[in-house]
Amino acid sequence: MKKLFLPLVAFLISLSALAQNKVGTIDSDLVISSLDEVAQVQKDLETYGAELDKQFKDLVNKYQTAVKAYQDAEATATEEDKKTKQEEIVGMEQDIQRFRQNSQGLIQIRQNELMQPLYQKVGQALNQVAQEQNYSQVFTLSSGVAYFDPEHDLTQAVADKLGVTLKTQGQQQQTQLPTQN
Repeated sequence: MKKLFLPLVAFLISLSALAQNKVGTIDSDLVISSLDEVAQVQKDLETYGAELDKQFKDLVNKYQTAVKAYQDAEATATEEDKKTKQEEIVGMEQDIQRFRQNSQGLIQIRQNELMQPLYQKVGQALNQVAQEQNYSQVFTLSSGVAYFDPEHDLTQAVADKLGVTLKTQGQQQQTQLPTQN
């Protein structure tokens, strides 16, 4: 009897511990895309992208001017001058290639910088809702939750805490942040 009692007590304690865990979900992407501030983030990213485009065009124009100047002076230039100009042109080509490669990363960094305050805002509201409603764990739907009970979906509660009206699927697609190719 004593041998059965101890495992039974351990089992009951583990069941009571499991019963105290309350797990919820949130569609954080939907909440974030519903924030008014996302429109400003999009504008800022578009402005930044336009600045990068202008810098790229300036590099290309400078390169084209150097190539034209080289071609115009090629017949009369010394071999040393030709070699110097060719090295300059190759350097410009490399600068253009590096700029092209780095611009996508720069846009991603800028997007992360601009979105970080929004993530923090949603995170703070989620923490408050989870504590108020006694949730021990909350998963985001974007992390690949296989199943969730809509009763434990905190998306609307977090949106309410933020004073945000959630957008529909179509509205959410319209406010996708721009991506540069």
